[in-house]
Amino acid sequence: MNRKILKQFFSTRNIPNLITIFRILLIFPIIVLLEINFKNFVWFFIIIGGITDFADGFIAKKYNLKTSLGTTIDPLADKIFILILFTWLCINQIIPFWSFSLIIFRELVITSIRNSKSHGMPAIGIAKYKSFFQFLALLLLFYPYKNIFIFNIGIIFYWISFLLCIYSSIIYLRFK
Repeated sequence: MNRKILKQFFSTRNIPNLITIFRILLIFPIIVLLEINFKNFVWFFIIIGGITDFADGFIAKKYNLKTSLGTTIDPLADKIFILILFTWLCINQIIPFWSFSLIIFRELVITSIRNSKSHGMPAIGIAKYKSFFQFLALLLLFYPYKNIFIFNIGIIFYWISFLLCIYSSIIYLRFK
């Protein structure tokens, strides 16, 4: 890469995109930690993932740094992050396969619908709540200290996010 391309890539205009790429890269240590059964450390990566998800969007909106790359990779990063962790929860029989399958199906269908629009289609408000409850569920289900109350609240948040997932799917499909 020449110097001009590097300078362009690391310009302030791309800071939100760099944060999003960082969030995507976080999934690799998470996978390794889950594979070697160091689940307690995953919780810290979930917190970092949540902070970066908030930060990239906040910076992009506040400083008008929205890019077409950002509108593509940010939702992708969110889905990768959430679905990898939900996969582990499903494999370990913490969440049921049928609900996880419906979430995957929803994400694939709605993402393709949103991307088929000429300039993309922004997330609807209810889908933002879905993502928020998914993040809270993961935060509580991966809480590093064994606490059944926190775990059960995490399960409740998972089911709230699941219901919001179904409801937001209906809204998207009605307005496609």
